[in-house]
Amino acid sequence: MKNLSTIAKGYILGTLLIGLGLTAWMAVQLDWMDTGLYLMAALGGVAQTLKLEGPDDRTNYSIAWFVYGFAFIVLDPAPAMFVVVIAHLVEWAWHRYPWYIQSFNIVAHLLPLYLAGQISGMLGRDLSILDMSLALAVAAAGVVFVVGNHFMVGVVLSLARGMSFAKSGVIEFFALFLDFTVLSMGVTTALLWKISPFASLLNILPLYLLYNALRVPALKRQLQEMKKAILQPGLDIGGD
Repeated sequence: MKNLSTIAKGYILGTLLIGLGLTAWMAVQLDWMDTGLYLMAALGGVAQTLKLEGPDDRTNYSIAWFVYGFAFIVLDPAPAMFVVVIAHLVEWAWHRYPWYIQSFNIVAHLLPLYLAGQISGMLGRDLSILDMSLALAVAAAGVVFVVGNHFMVGVVLSLARGMSFAKSGVIEFFALFLDFTVLSMGVTTALLWKISPFASLLNILPLYLLYNALRVPALKRQLQEMKKAILQPGLDIGGD
């Protein structure tokens, strides 16, 4: 972090302070005796560690958005924030990212998720009535969550690495649409869960296909890197 500009440090540290406040608010709202909370957090941790590389080193795909969407509906916003925190802590322990990077990643999910909860609350969030108002509230909350997360990441990449939003690709349509789609799959599964838990399991099946499909860009990238290595001038690919 010492190599970052003053503005970048200020943005990151300011974001982390906001994250501390949100974490305190979250802790007060939680029912710490709810076993479902810890089960969902464990699932989020597994999903977050299964993050896939994209076509370049600046993009990645995560099915953890499915878990976050499910938790947002079934557990409410504050418990969903807890799931996000635990999921990223598990990923942190697994991948050993620098502390300030993963701390920022956590807050880049917490703040948009908190705002999404406020939006859904203002627009009406009576899950017992599956009507247009609920659909609009959930859709608006999803947009705030996904776009807010990508925007915060885009800003830090711009300040820390000098990468424009266009170059980083964080606000490209495909990146936004993909995360929103996975999030929506989790939301719809949660809504179906409230009607029939067994039927909701059928909605999880497409997630397996999506995960495998998202492996293709990373595989293509690895293949291209292998070809470049083989064709590199002076590289000895033969034996004695």
